[in-house]
Amino acid sequence: MKKIFIIALFLLFACAAAASAASPWSPKAGEYWIKVNKQQLRLTLFKGGEVVKSWPVSIGKGRGKVKSSRLDLITPTGTFTIYRVIPDATKLVFDPAWFDEPGKAAPGAYGSKLISFYNKWEIAIHGTNNPGSVGRWATHGCIRLKNPDIEDLVNYVKPKMKIVIVENNDIPFLKETI
Repeated sequence: MKKIFIIALFLLFACAAAASAASPWSPKAGEYWIKVNKQQLRLTLFKGGEVVKSWPVSIGKGRGKVKSSRLDLITPTGTFTIYRVIPDATKLVFDPAWFDEPGKAAPGAYGSKLISFYNKWEIAIHGTNNPGSVGRWATHGCIRLKNPDIEDLVNYVKPKMKIVIVENNDIPFLKETI
């Protein structure tokens, strides 16, 4: 009897853990978070369910929701967690060889700031040395903003903040049109 009770208790906790792991994240009241809408080429900063600010972005040249390698040029969809902000990204160097492309290394390509978030492809949100590229499907998977825009955004960004990347405005916990 005691053995059955322990097994039942274990199964109950296992099911609860699986359910919580499978349940989607949703923001708390007053919590800052970022949404990137790939279809609209737009990054929006929210506080809870309220829009704080919104900016145009560039995303990956590749089409699709799932990024399988750094070479597929797709900006993946999903919910990600911010790791850190790099306050001076001007010294970071873009290396075309990382993408099996010809060309020389380009210092300053990541603009003034970079927001690193947990992902296996080493993509990020960053500025640019080419502001005319913003508003297009132009990157290797990163999310690119104009430097004044990312300088504004990083004032709100903290580690552990969430980034939700979607194909369009379909977020179950938030229905708005931006």
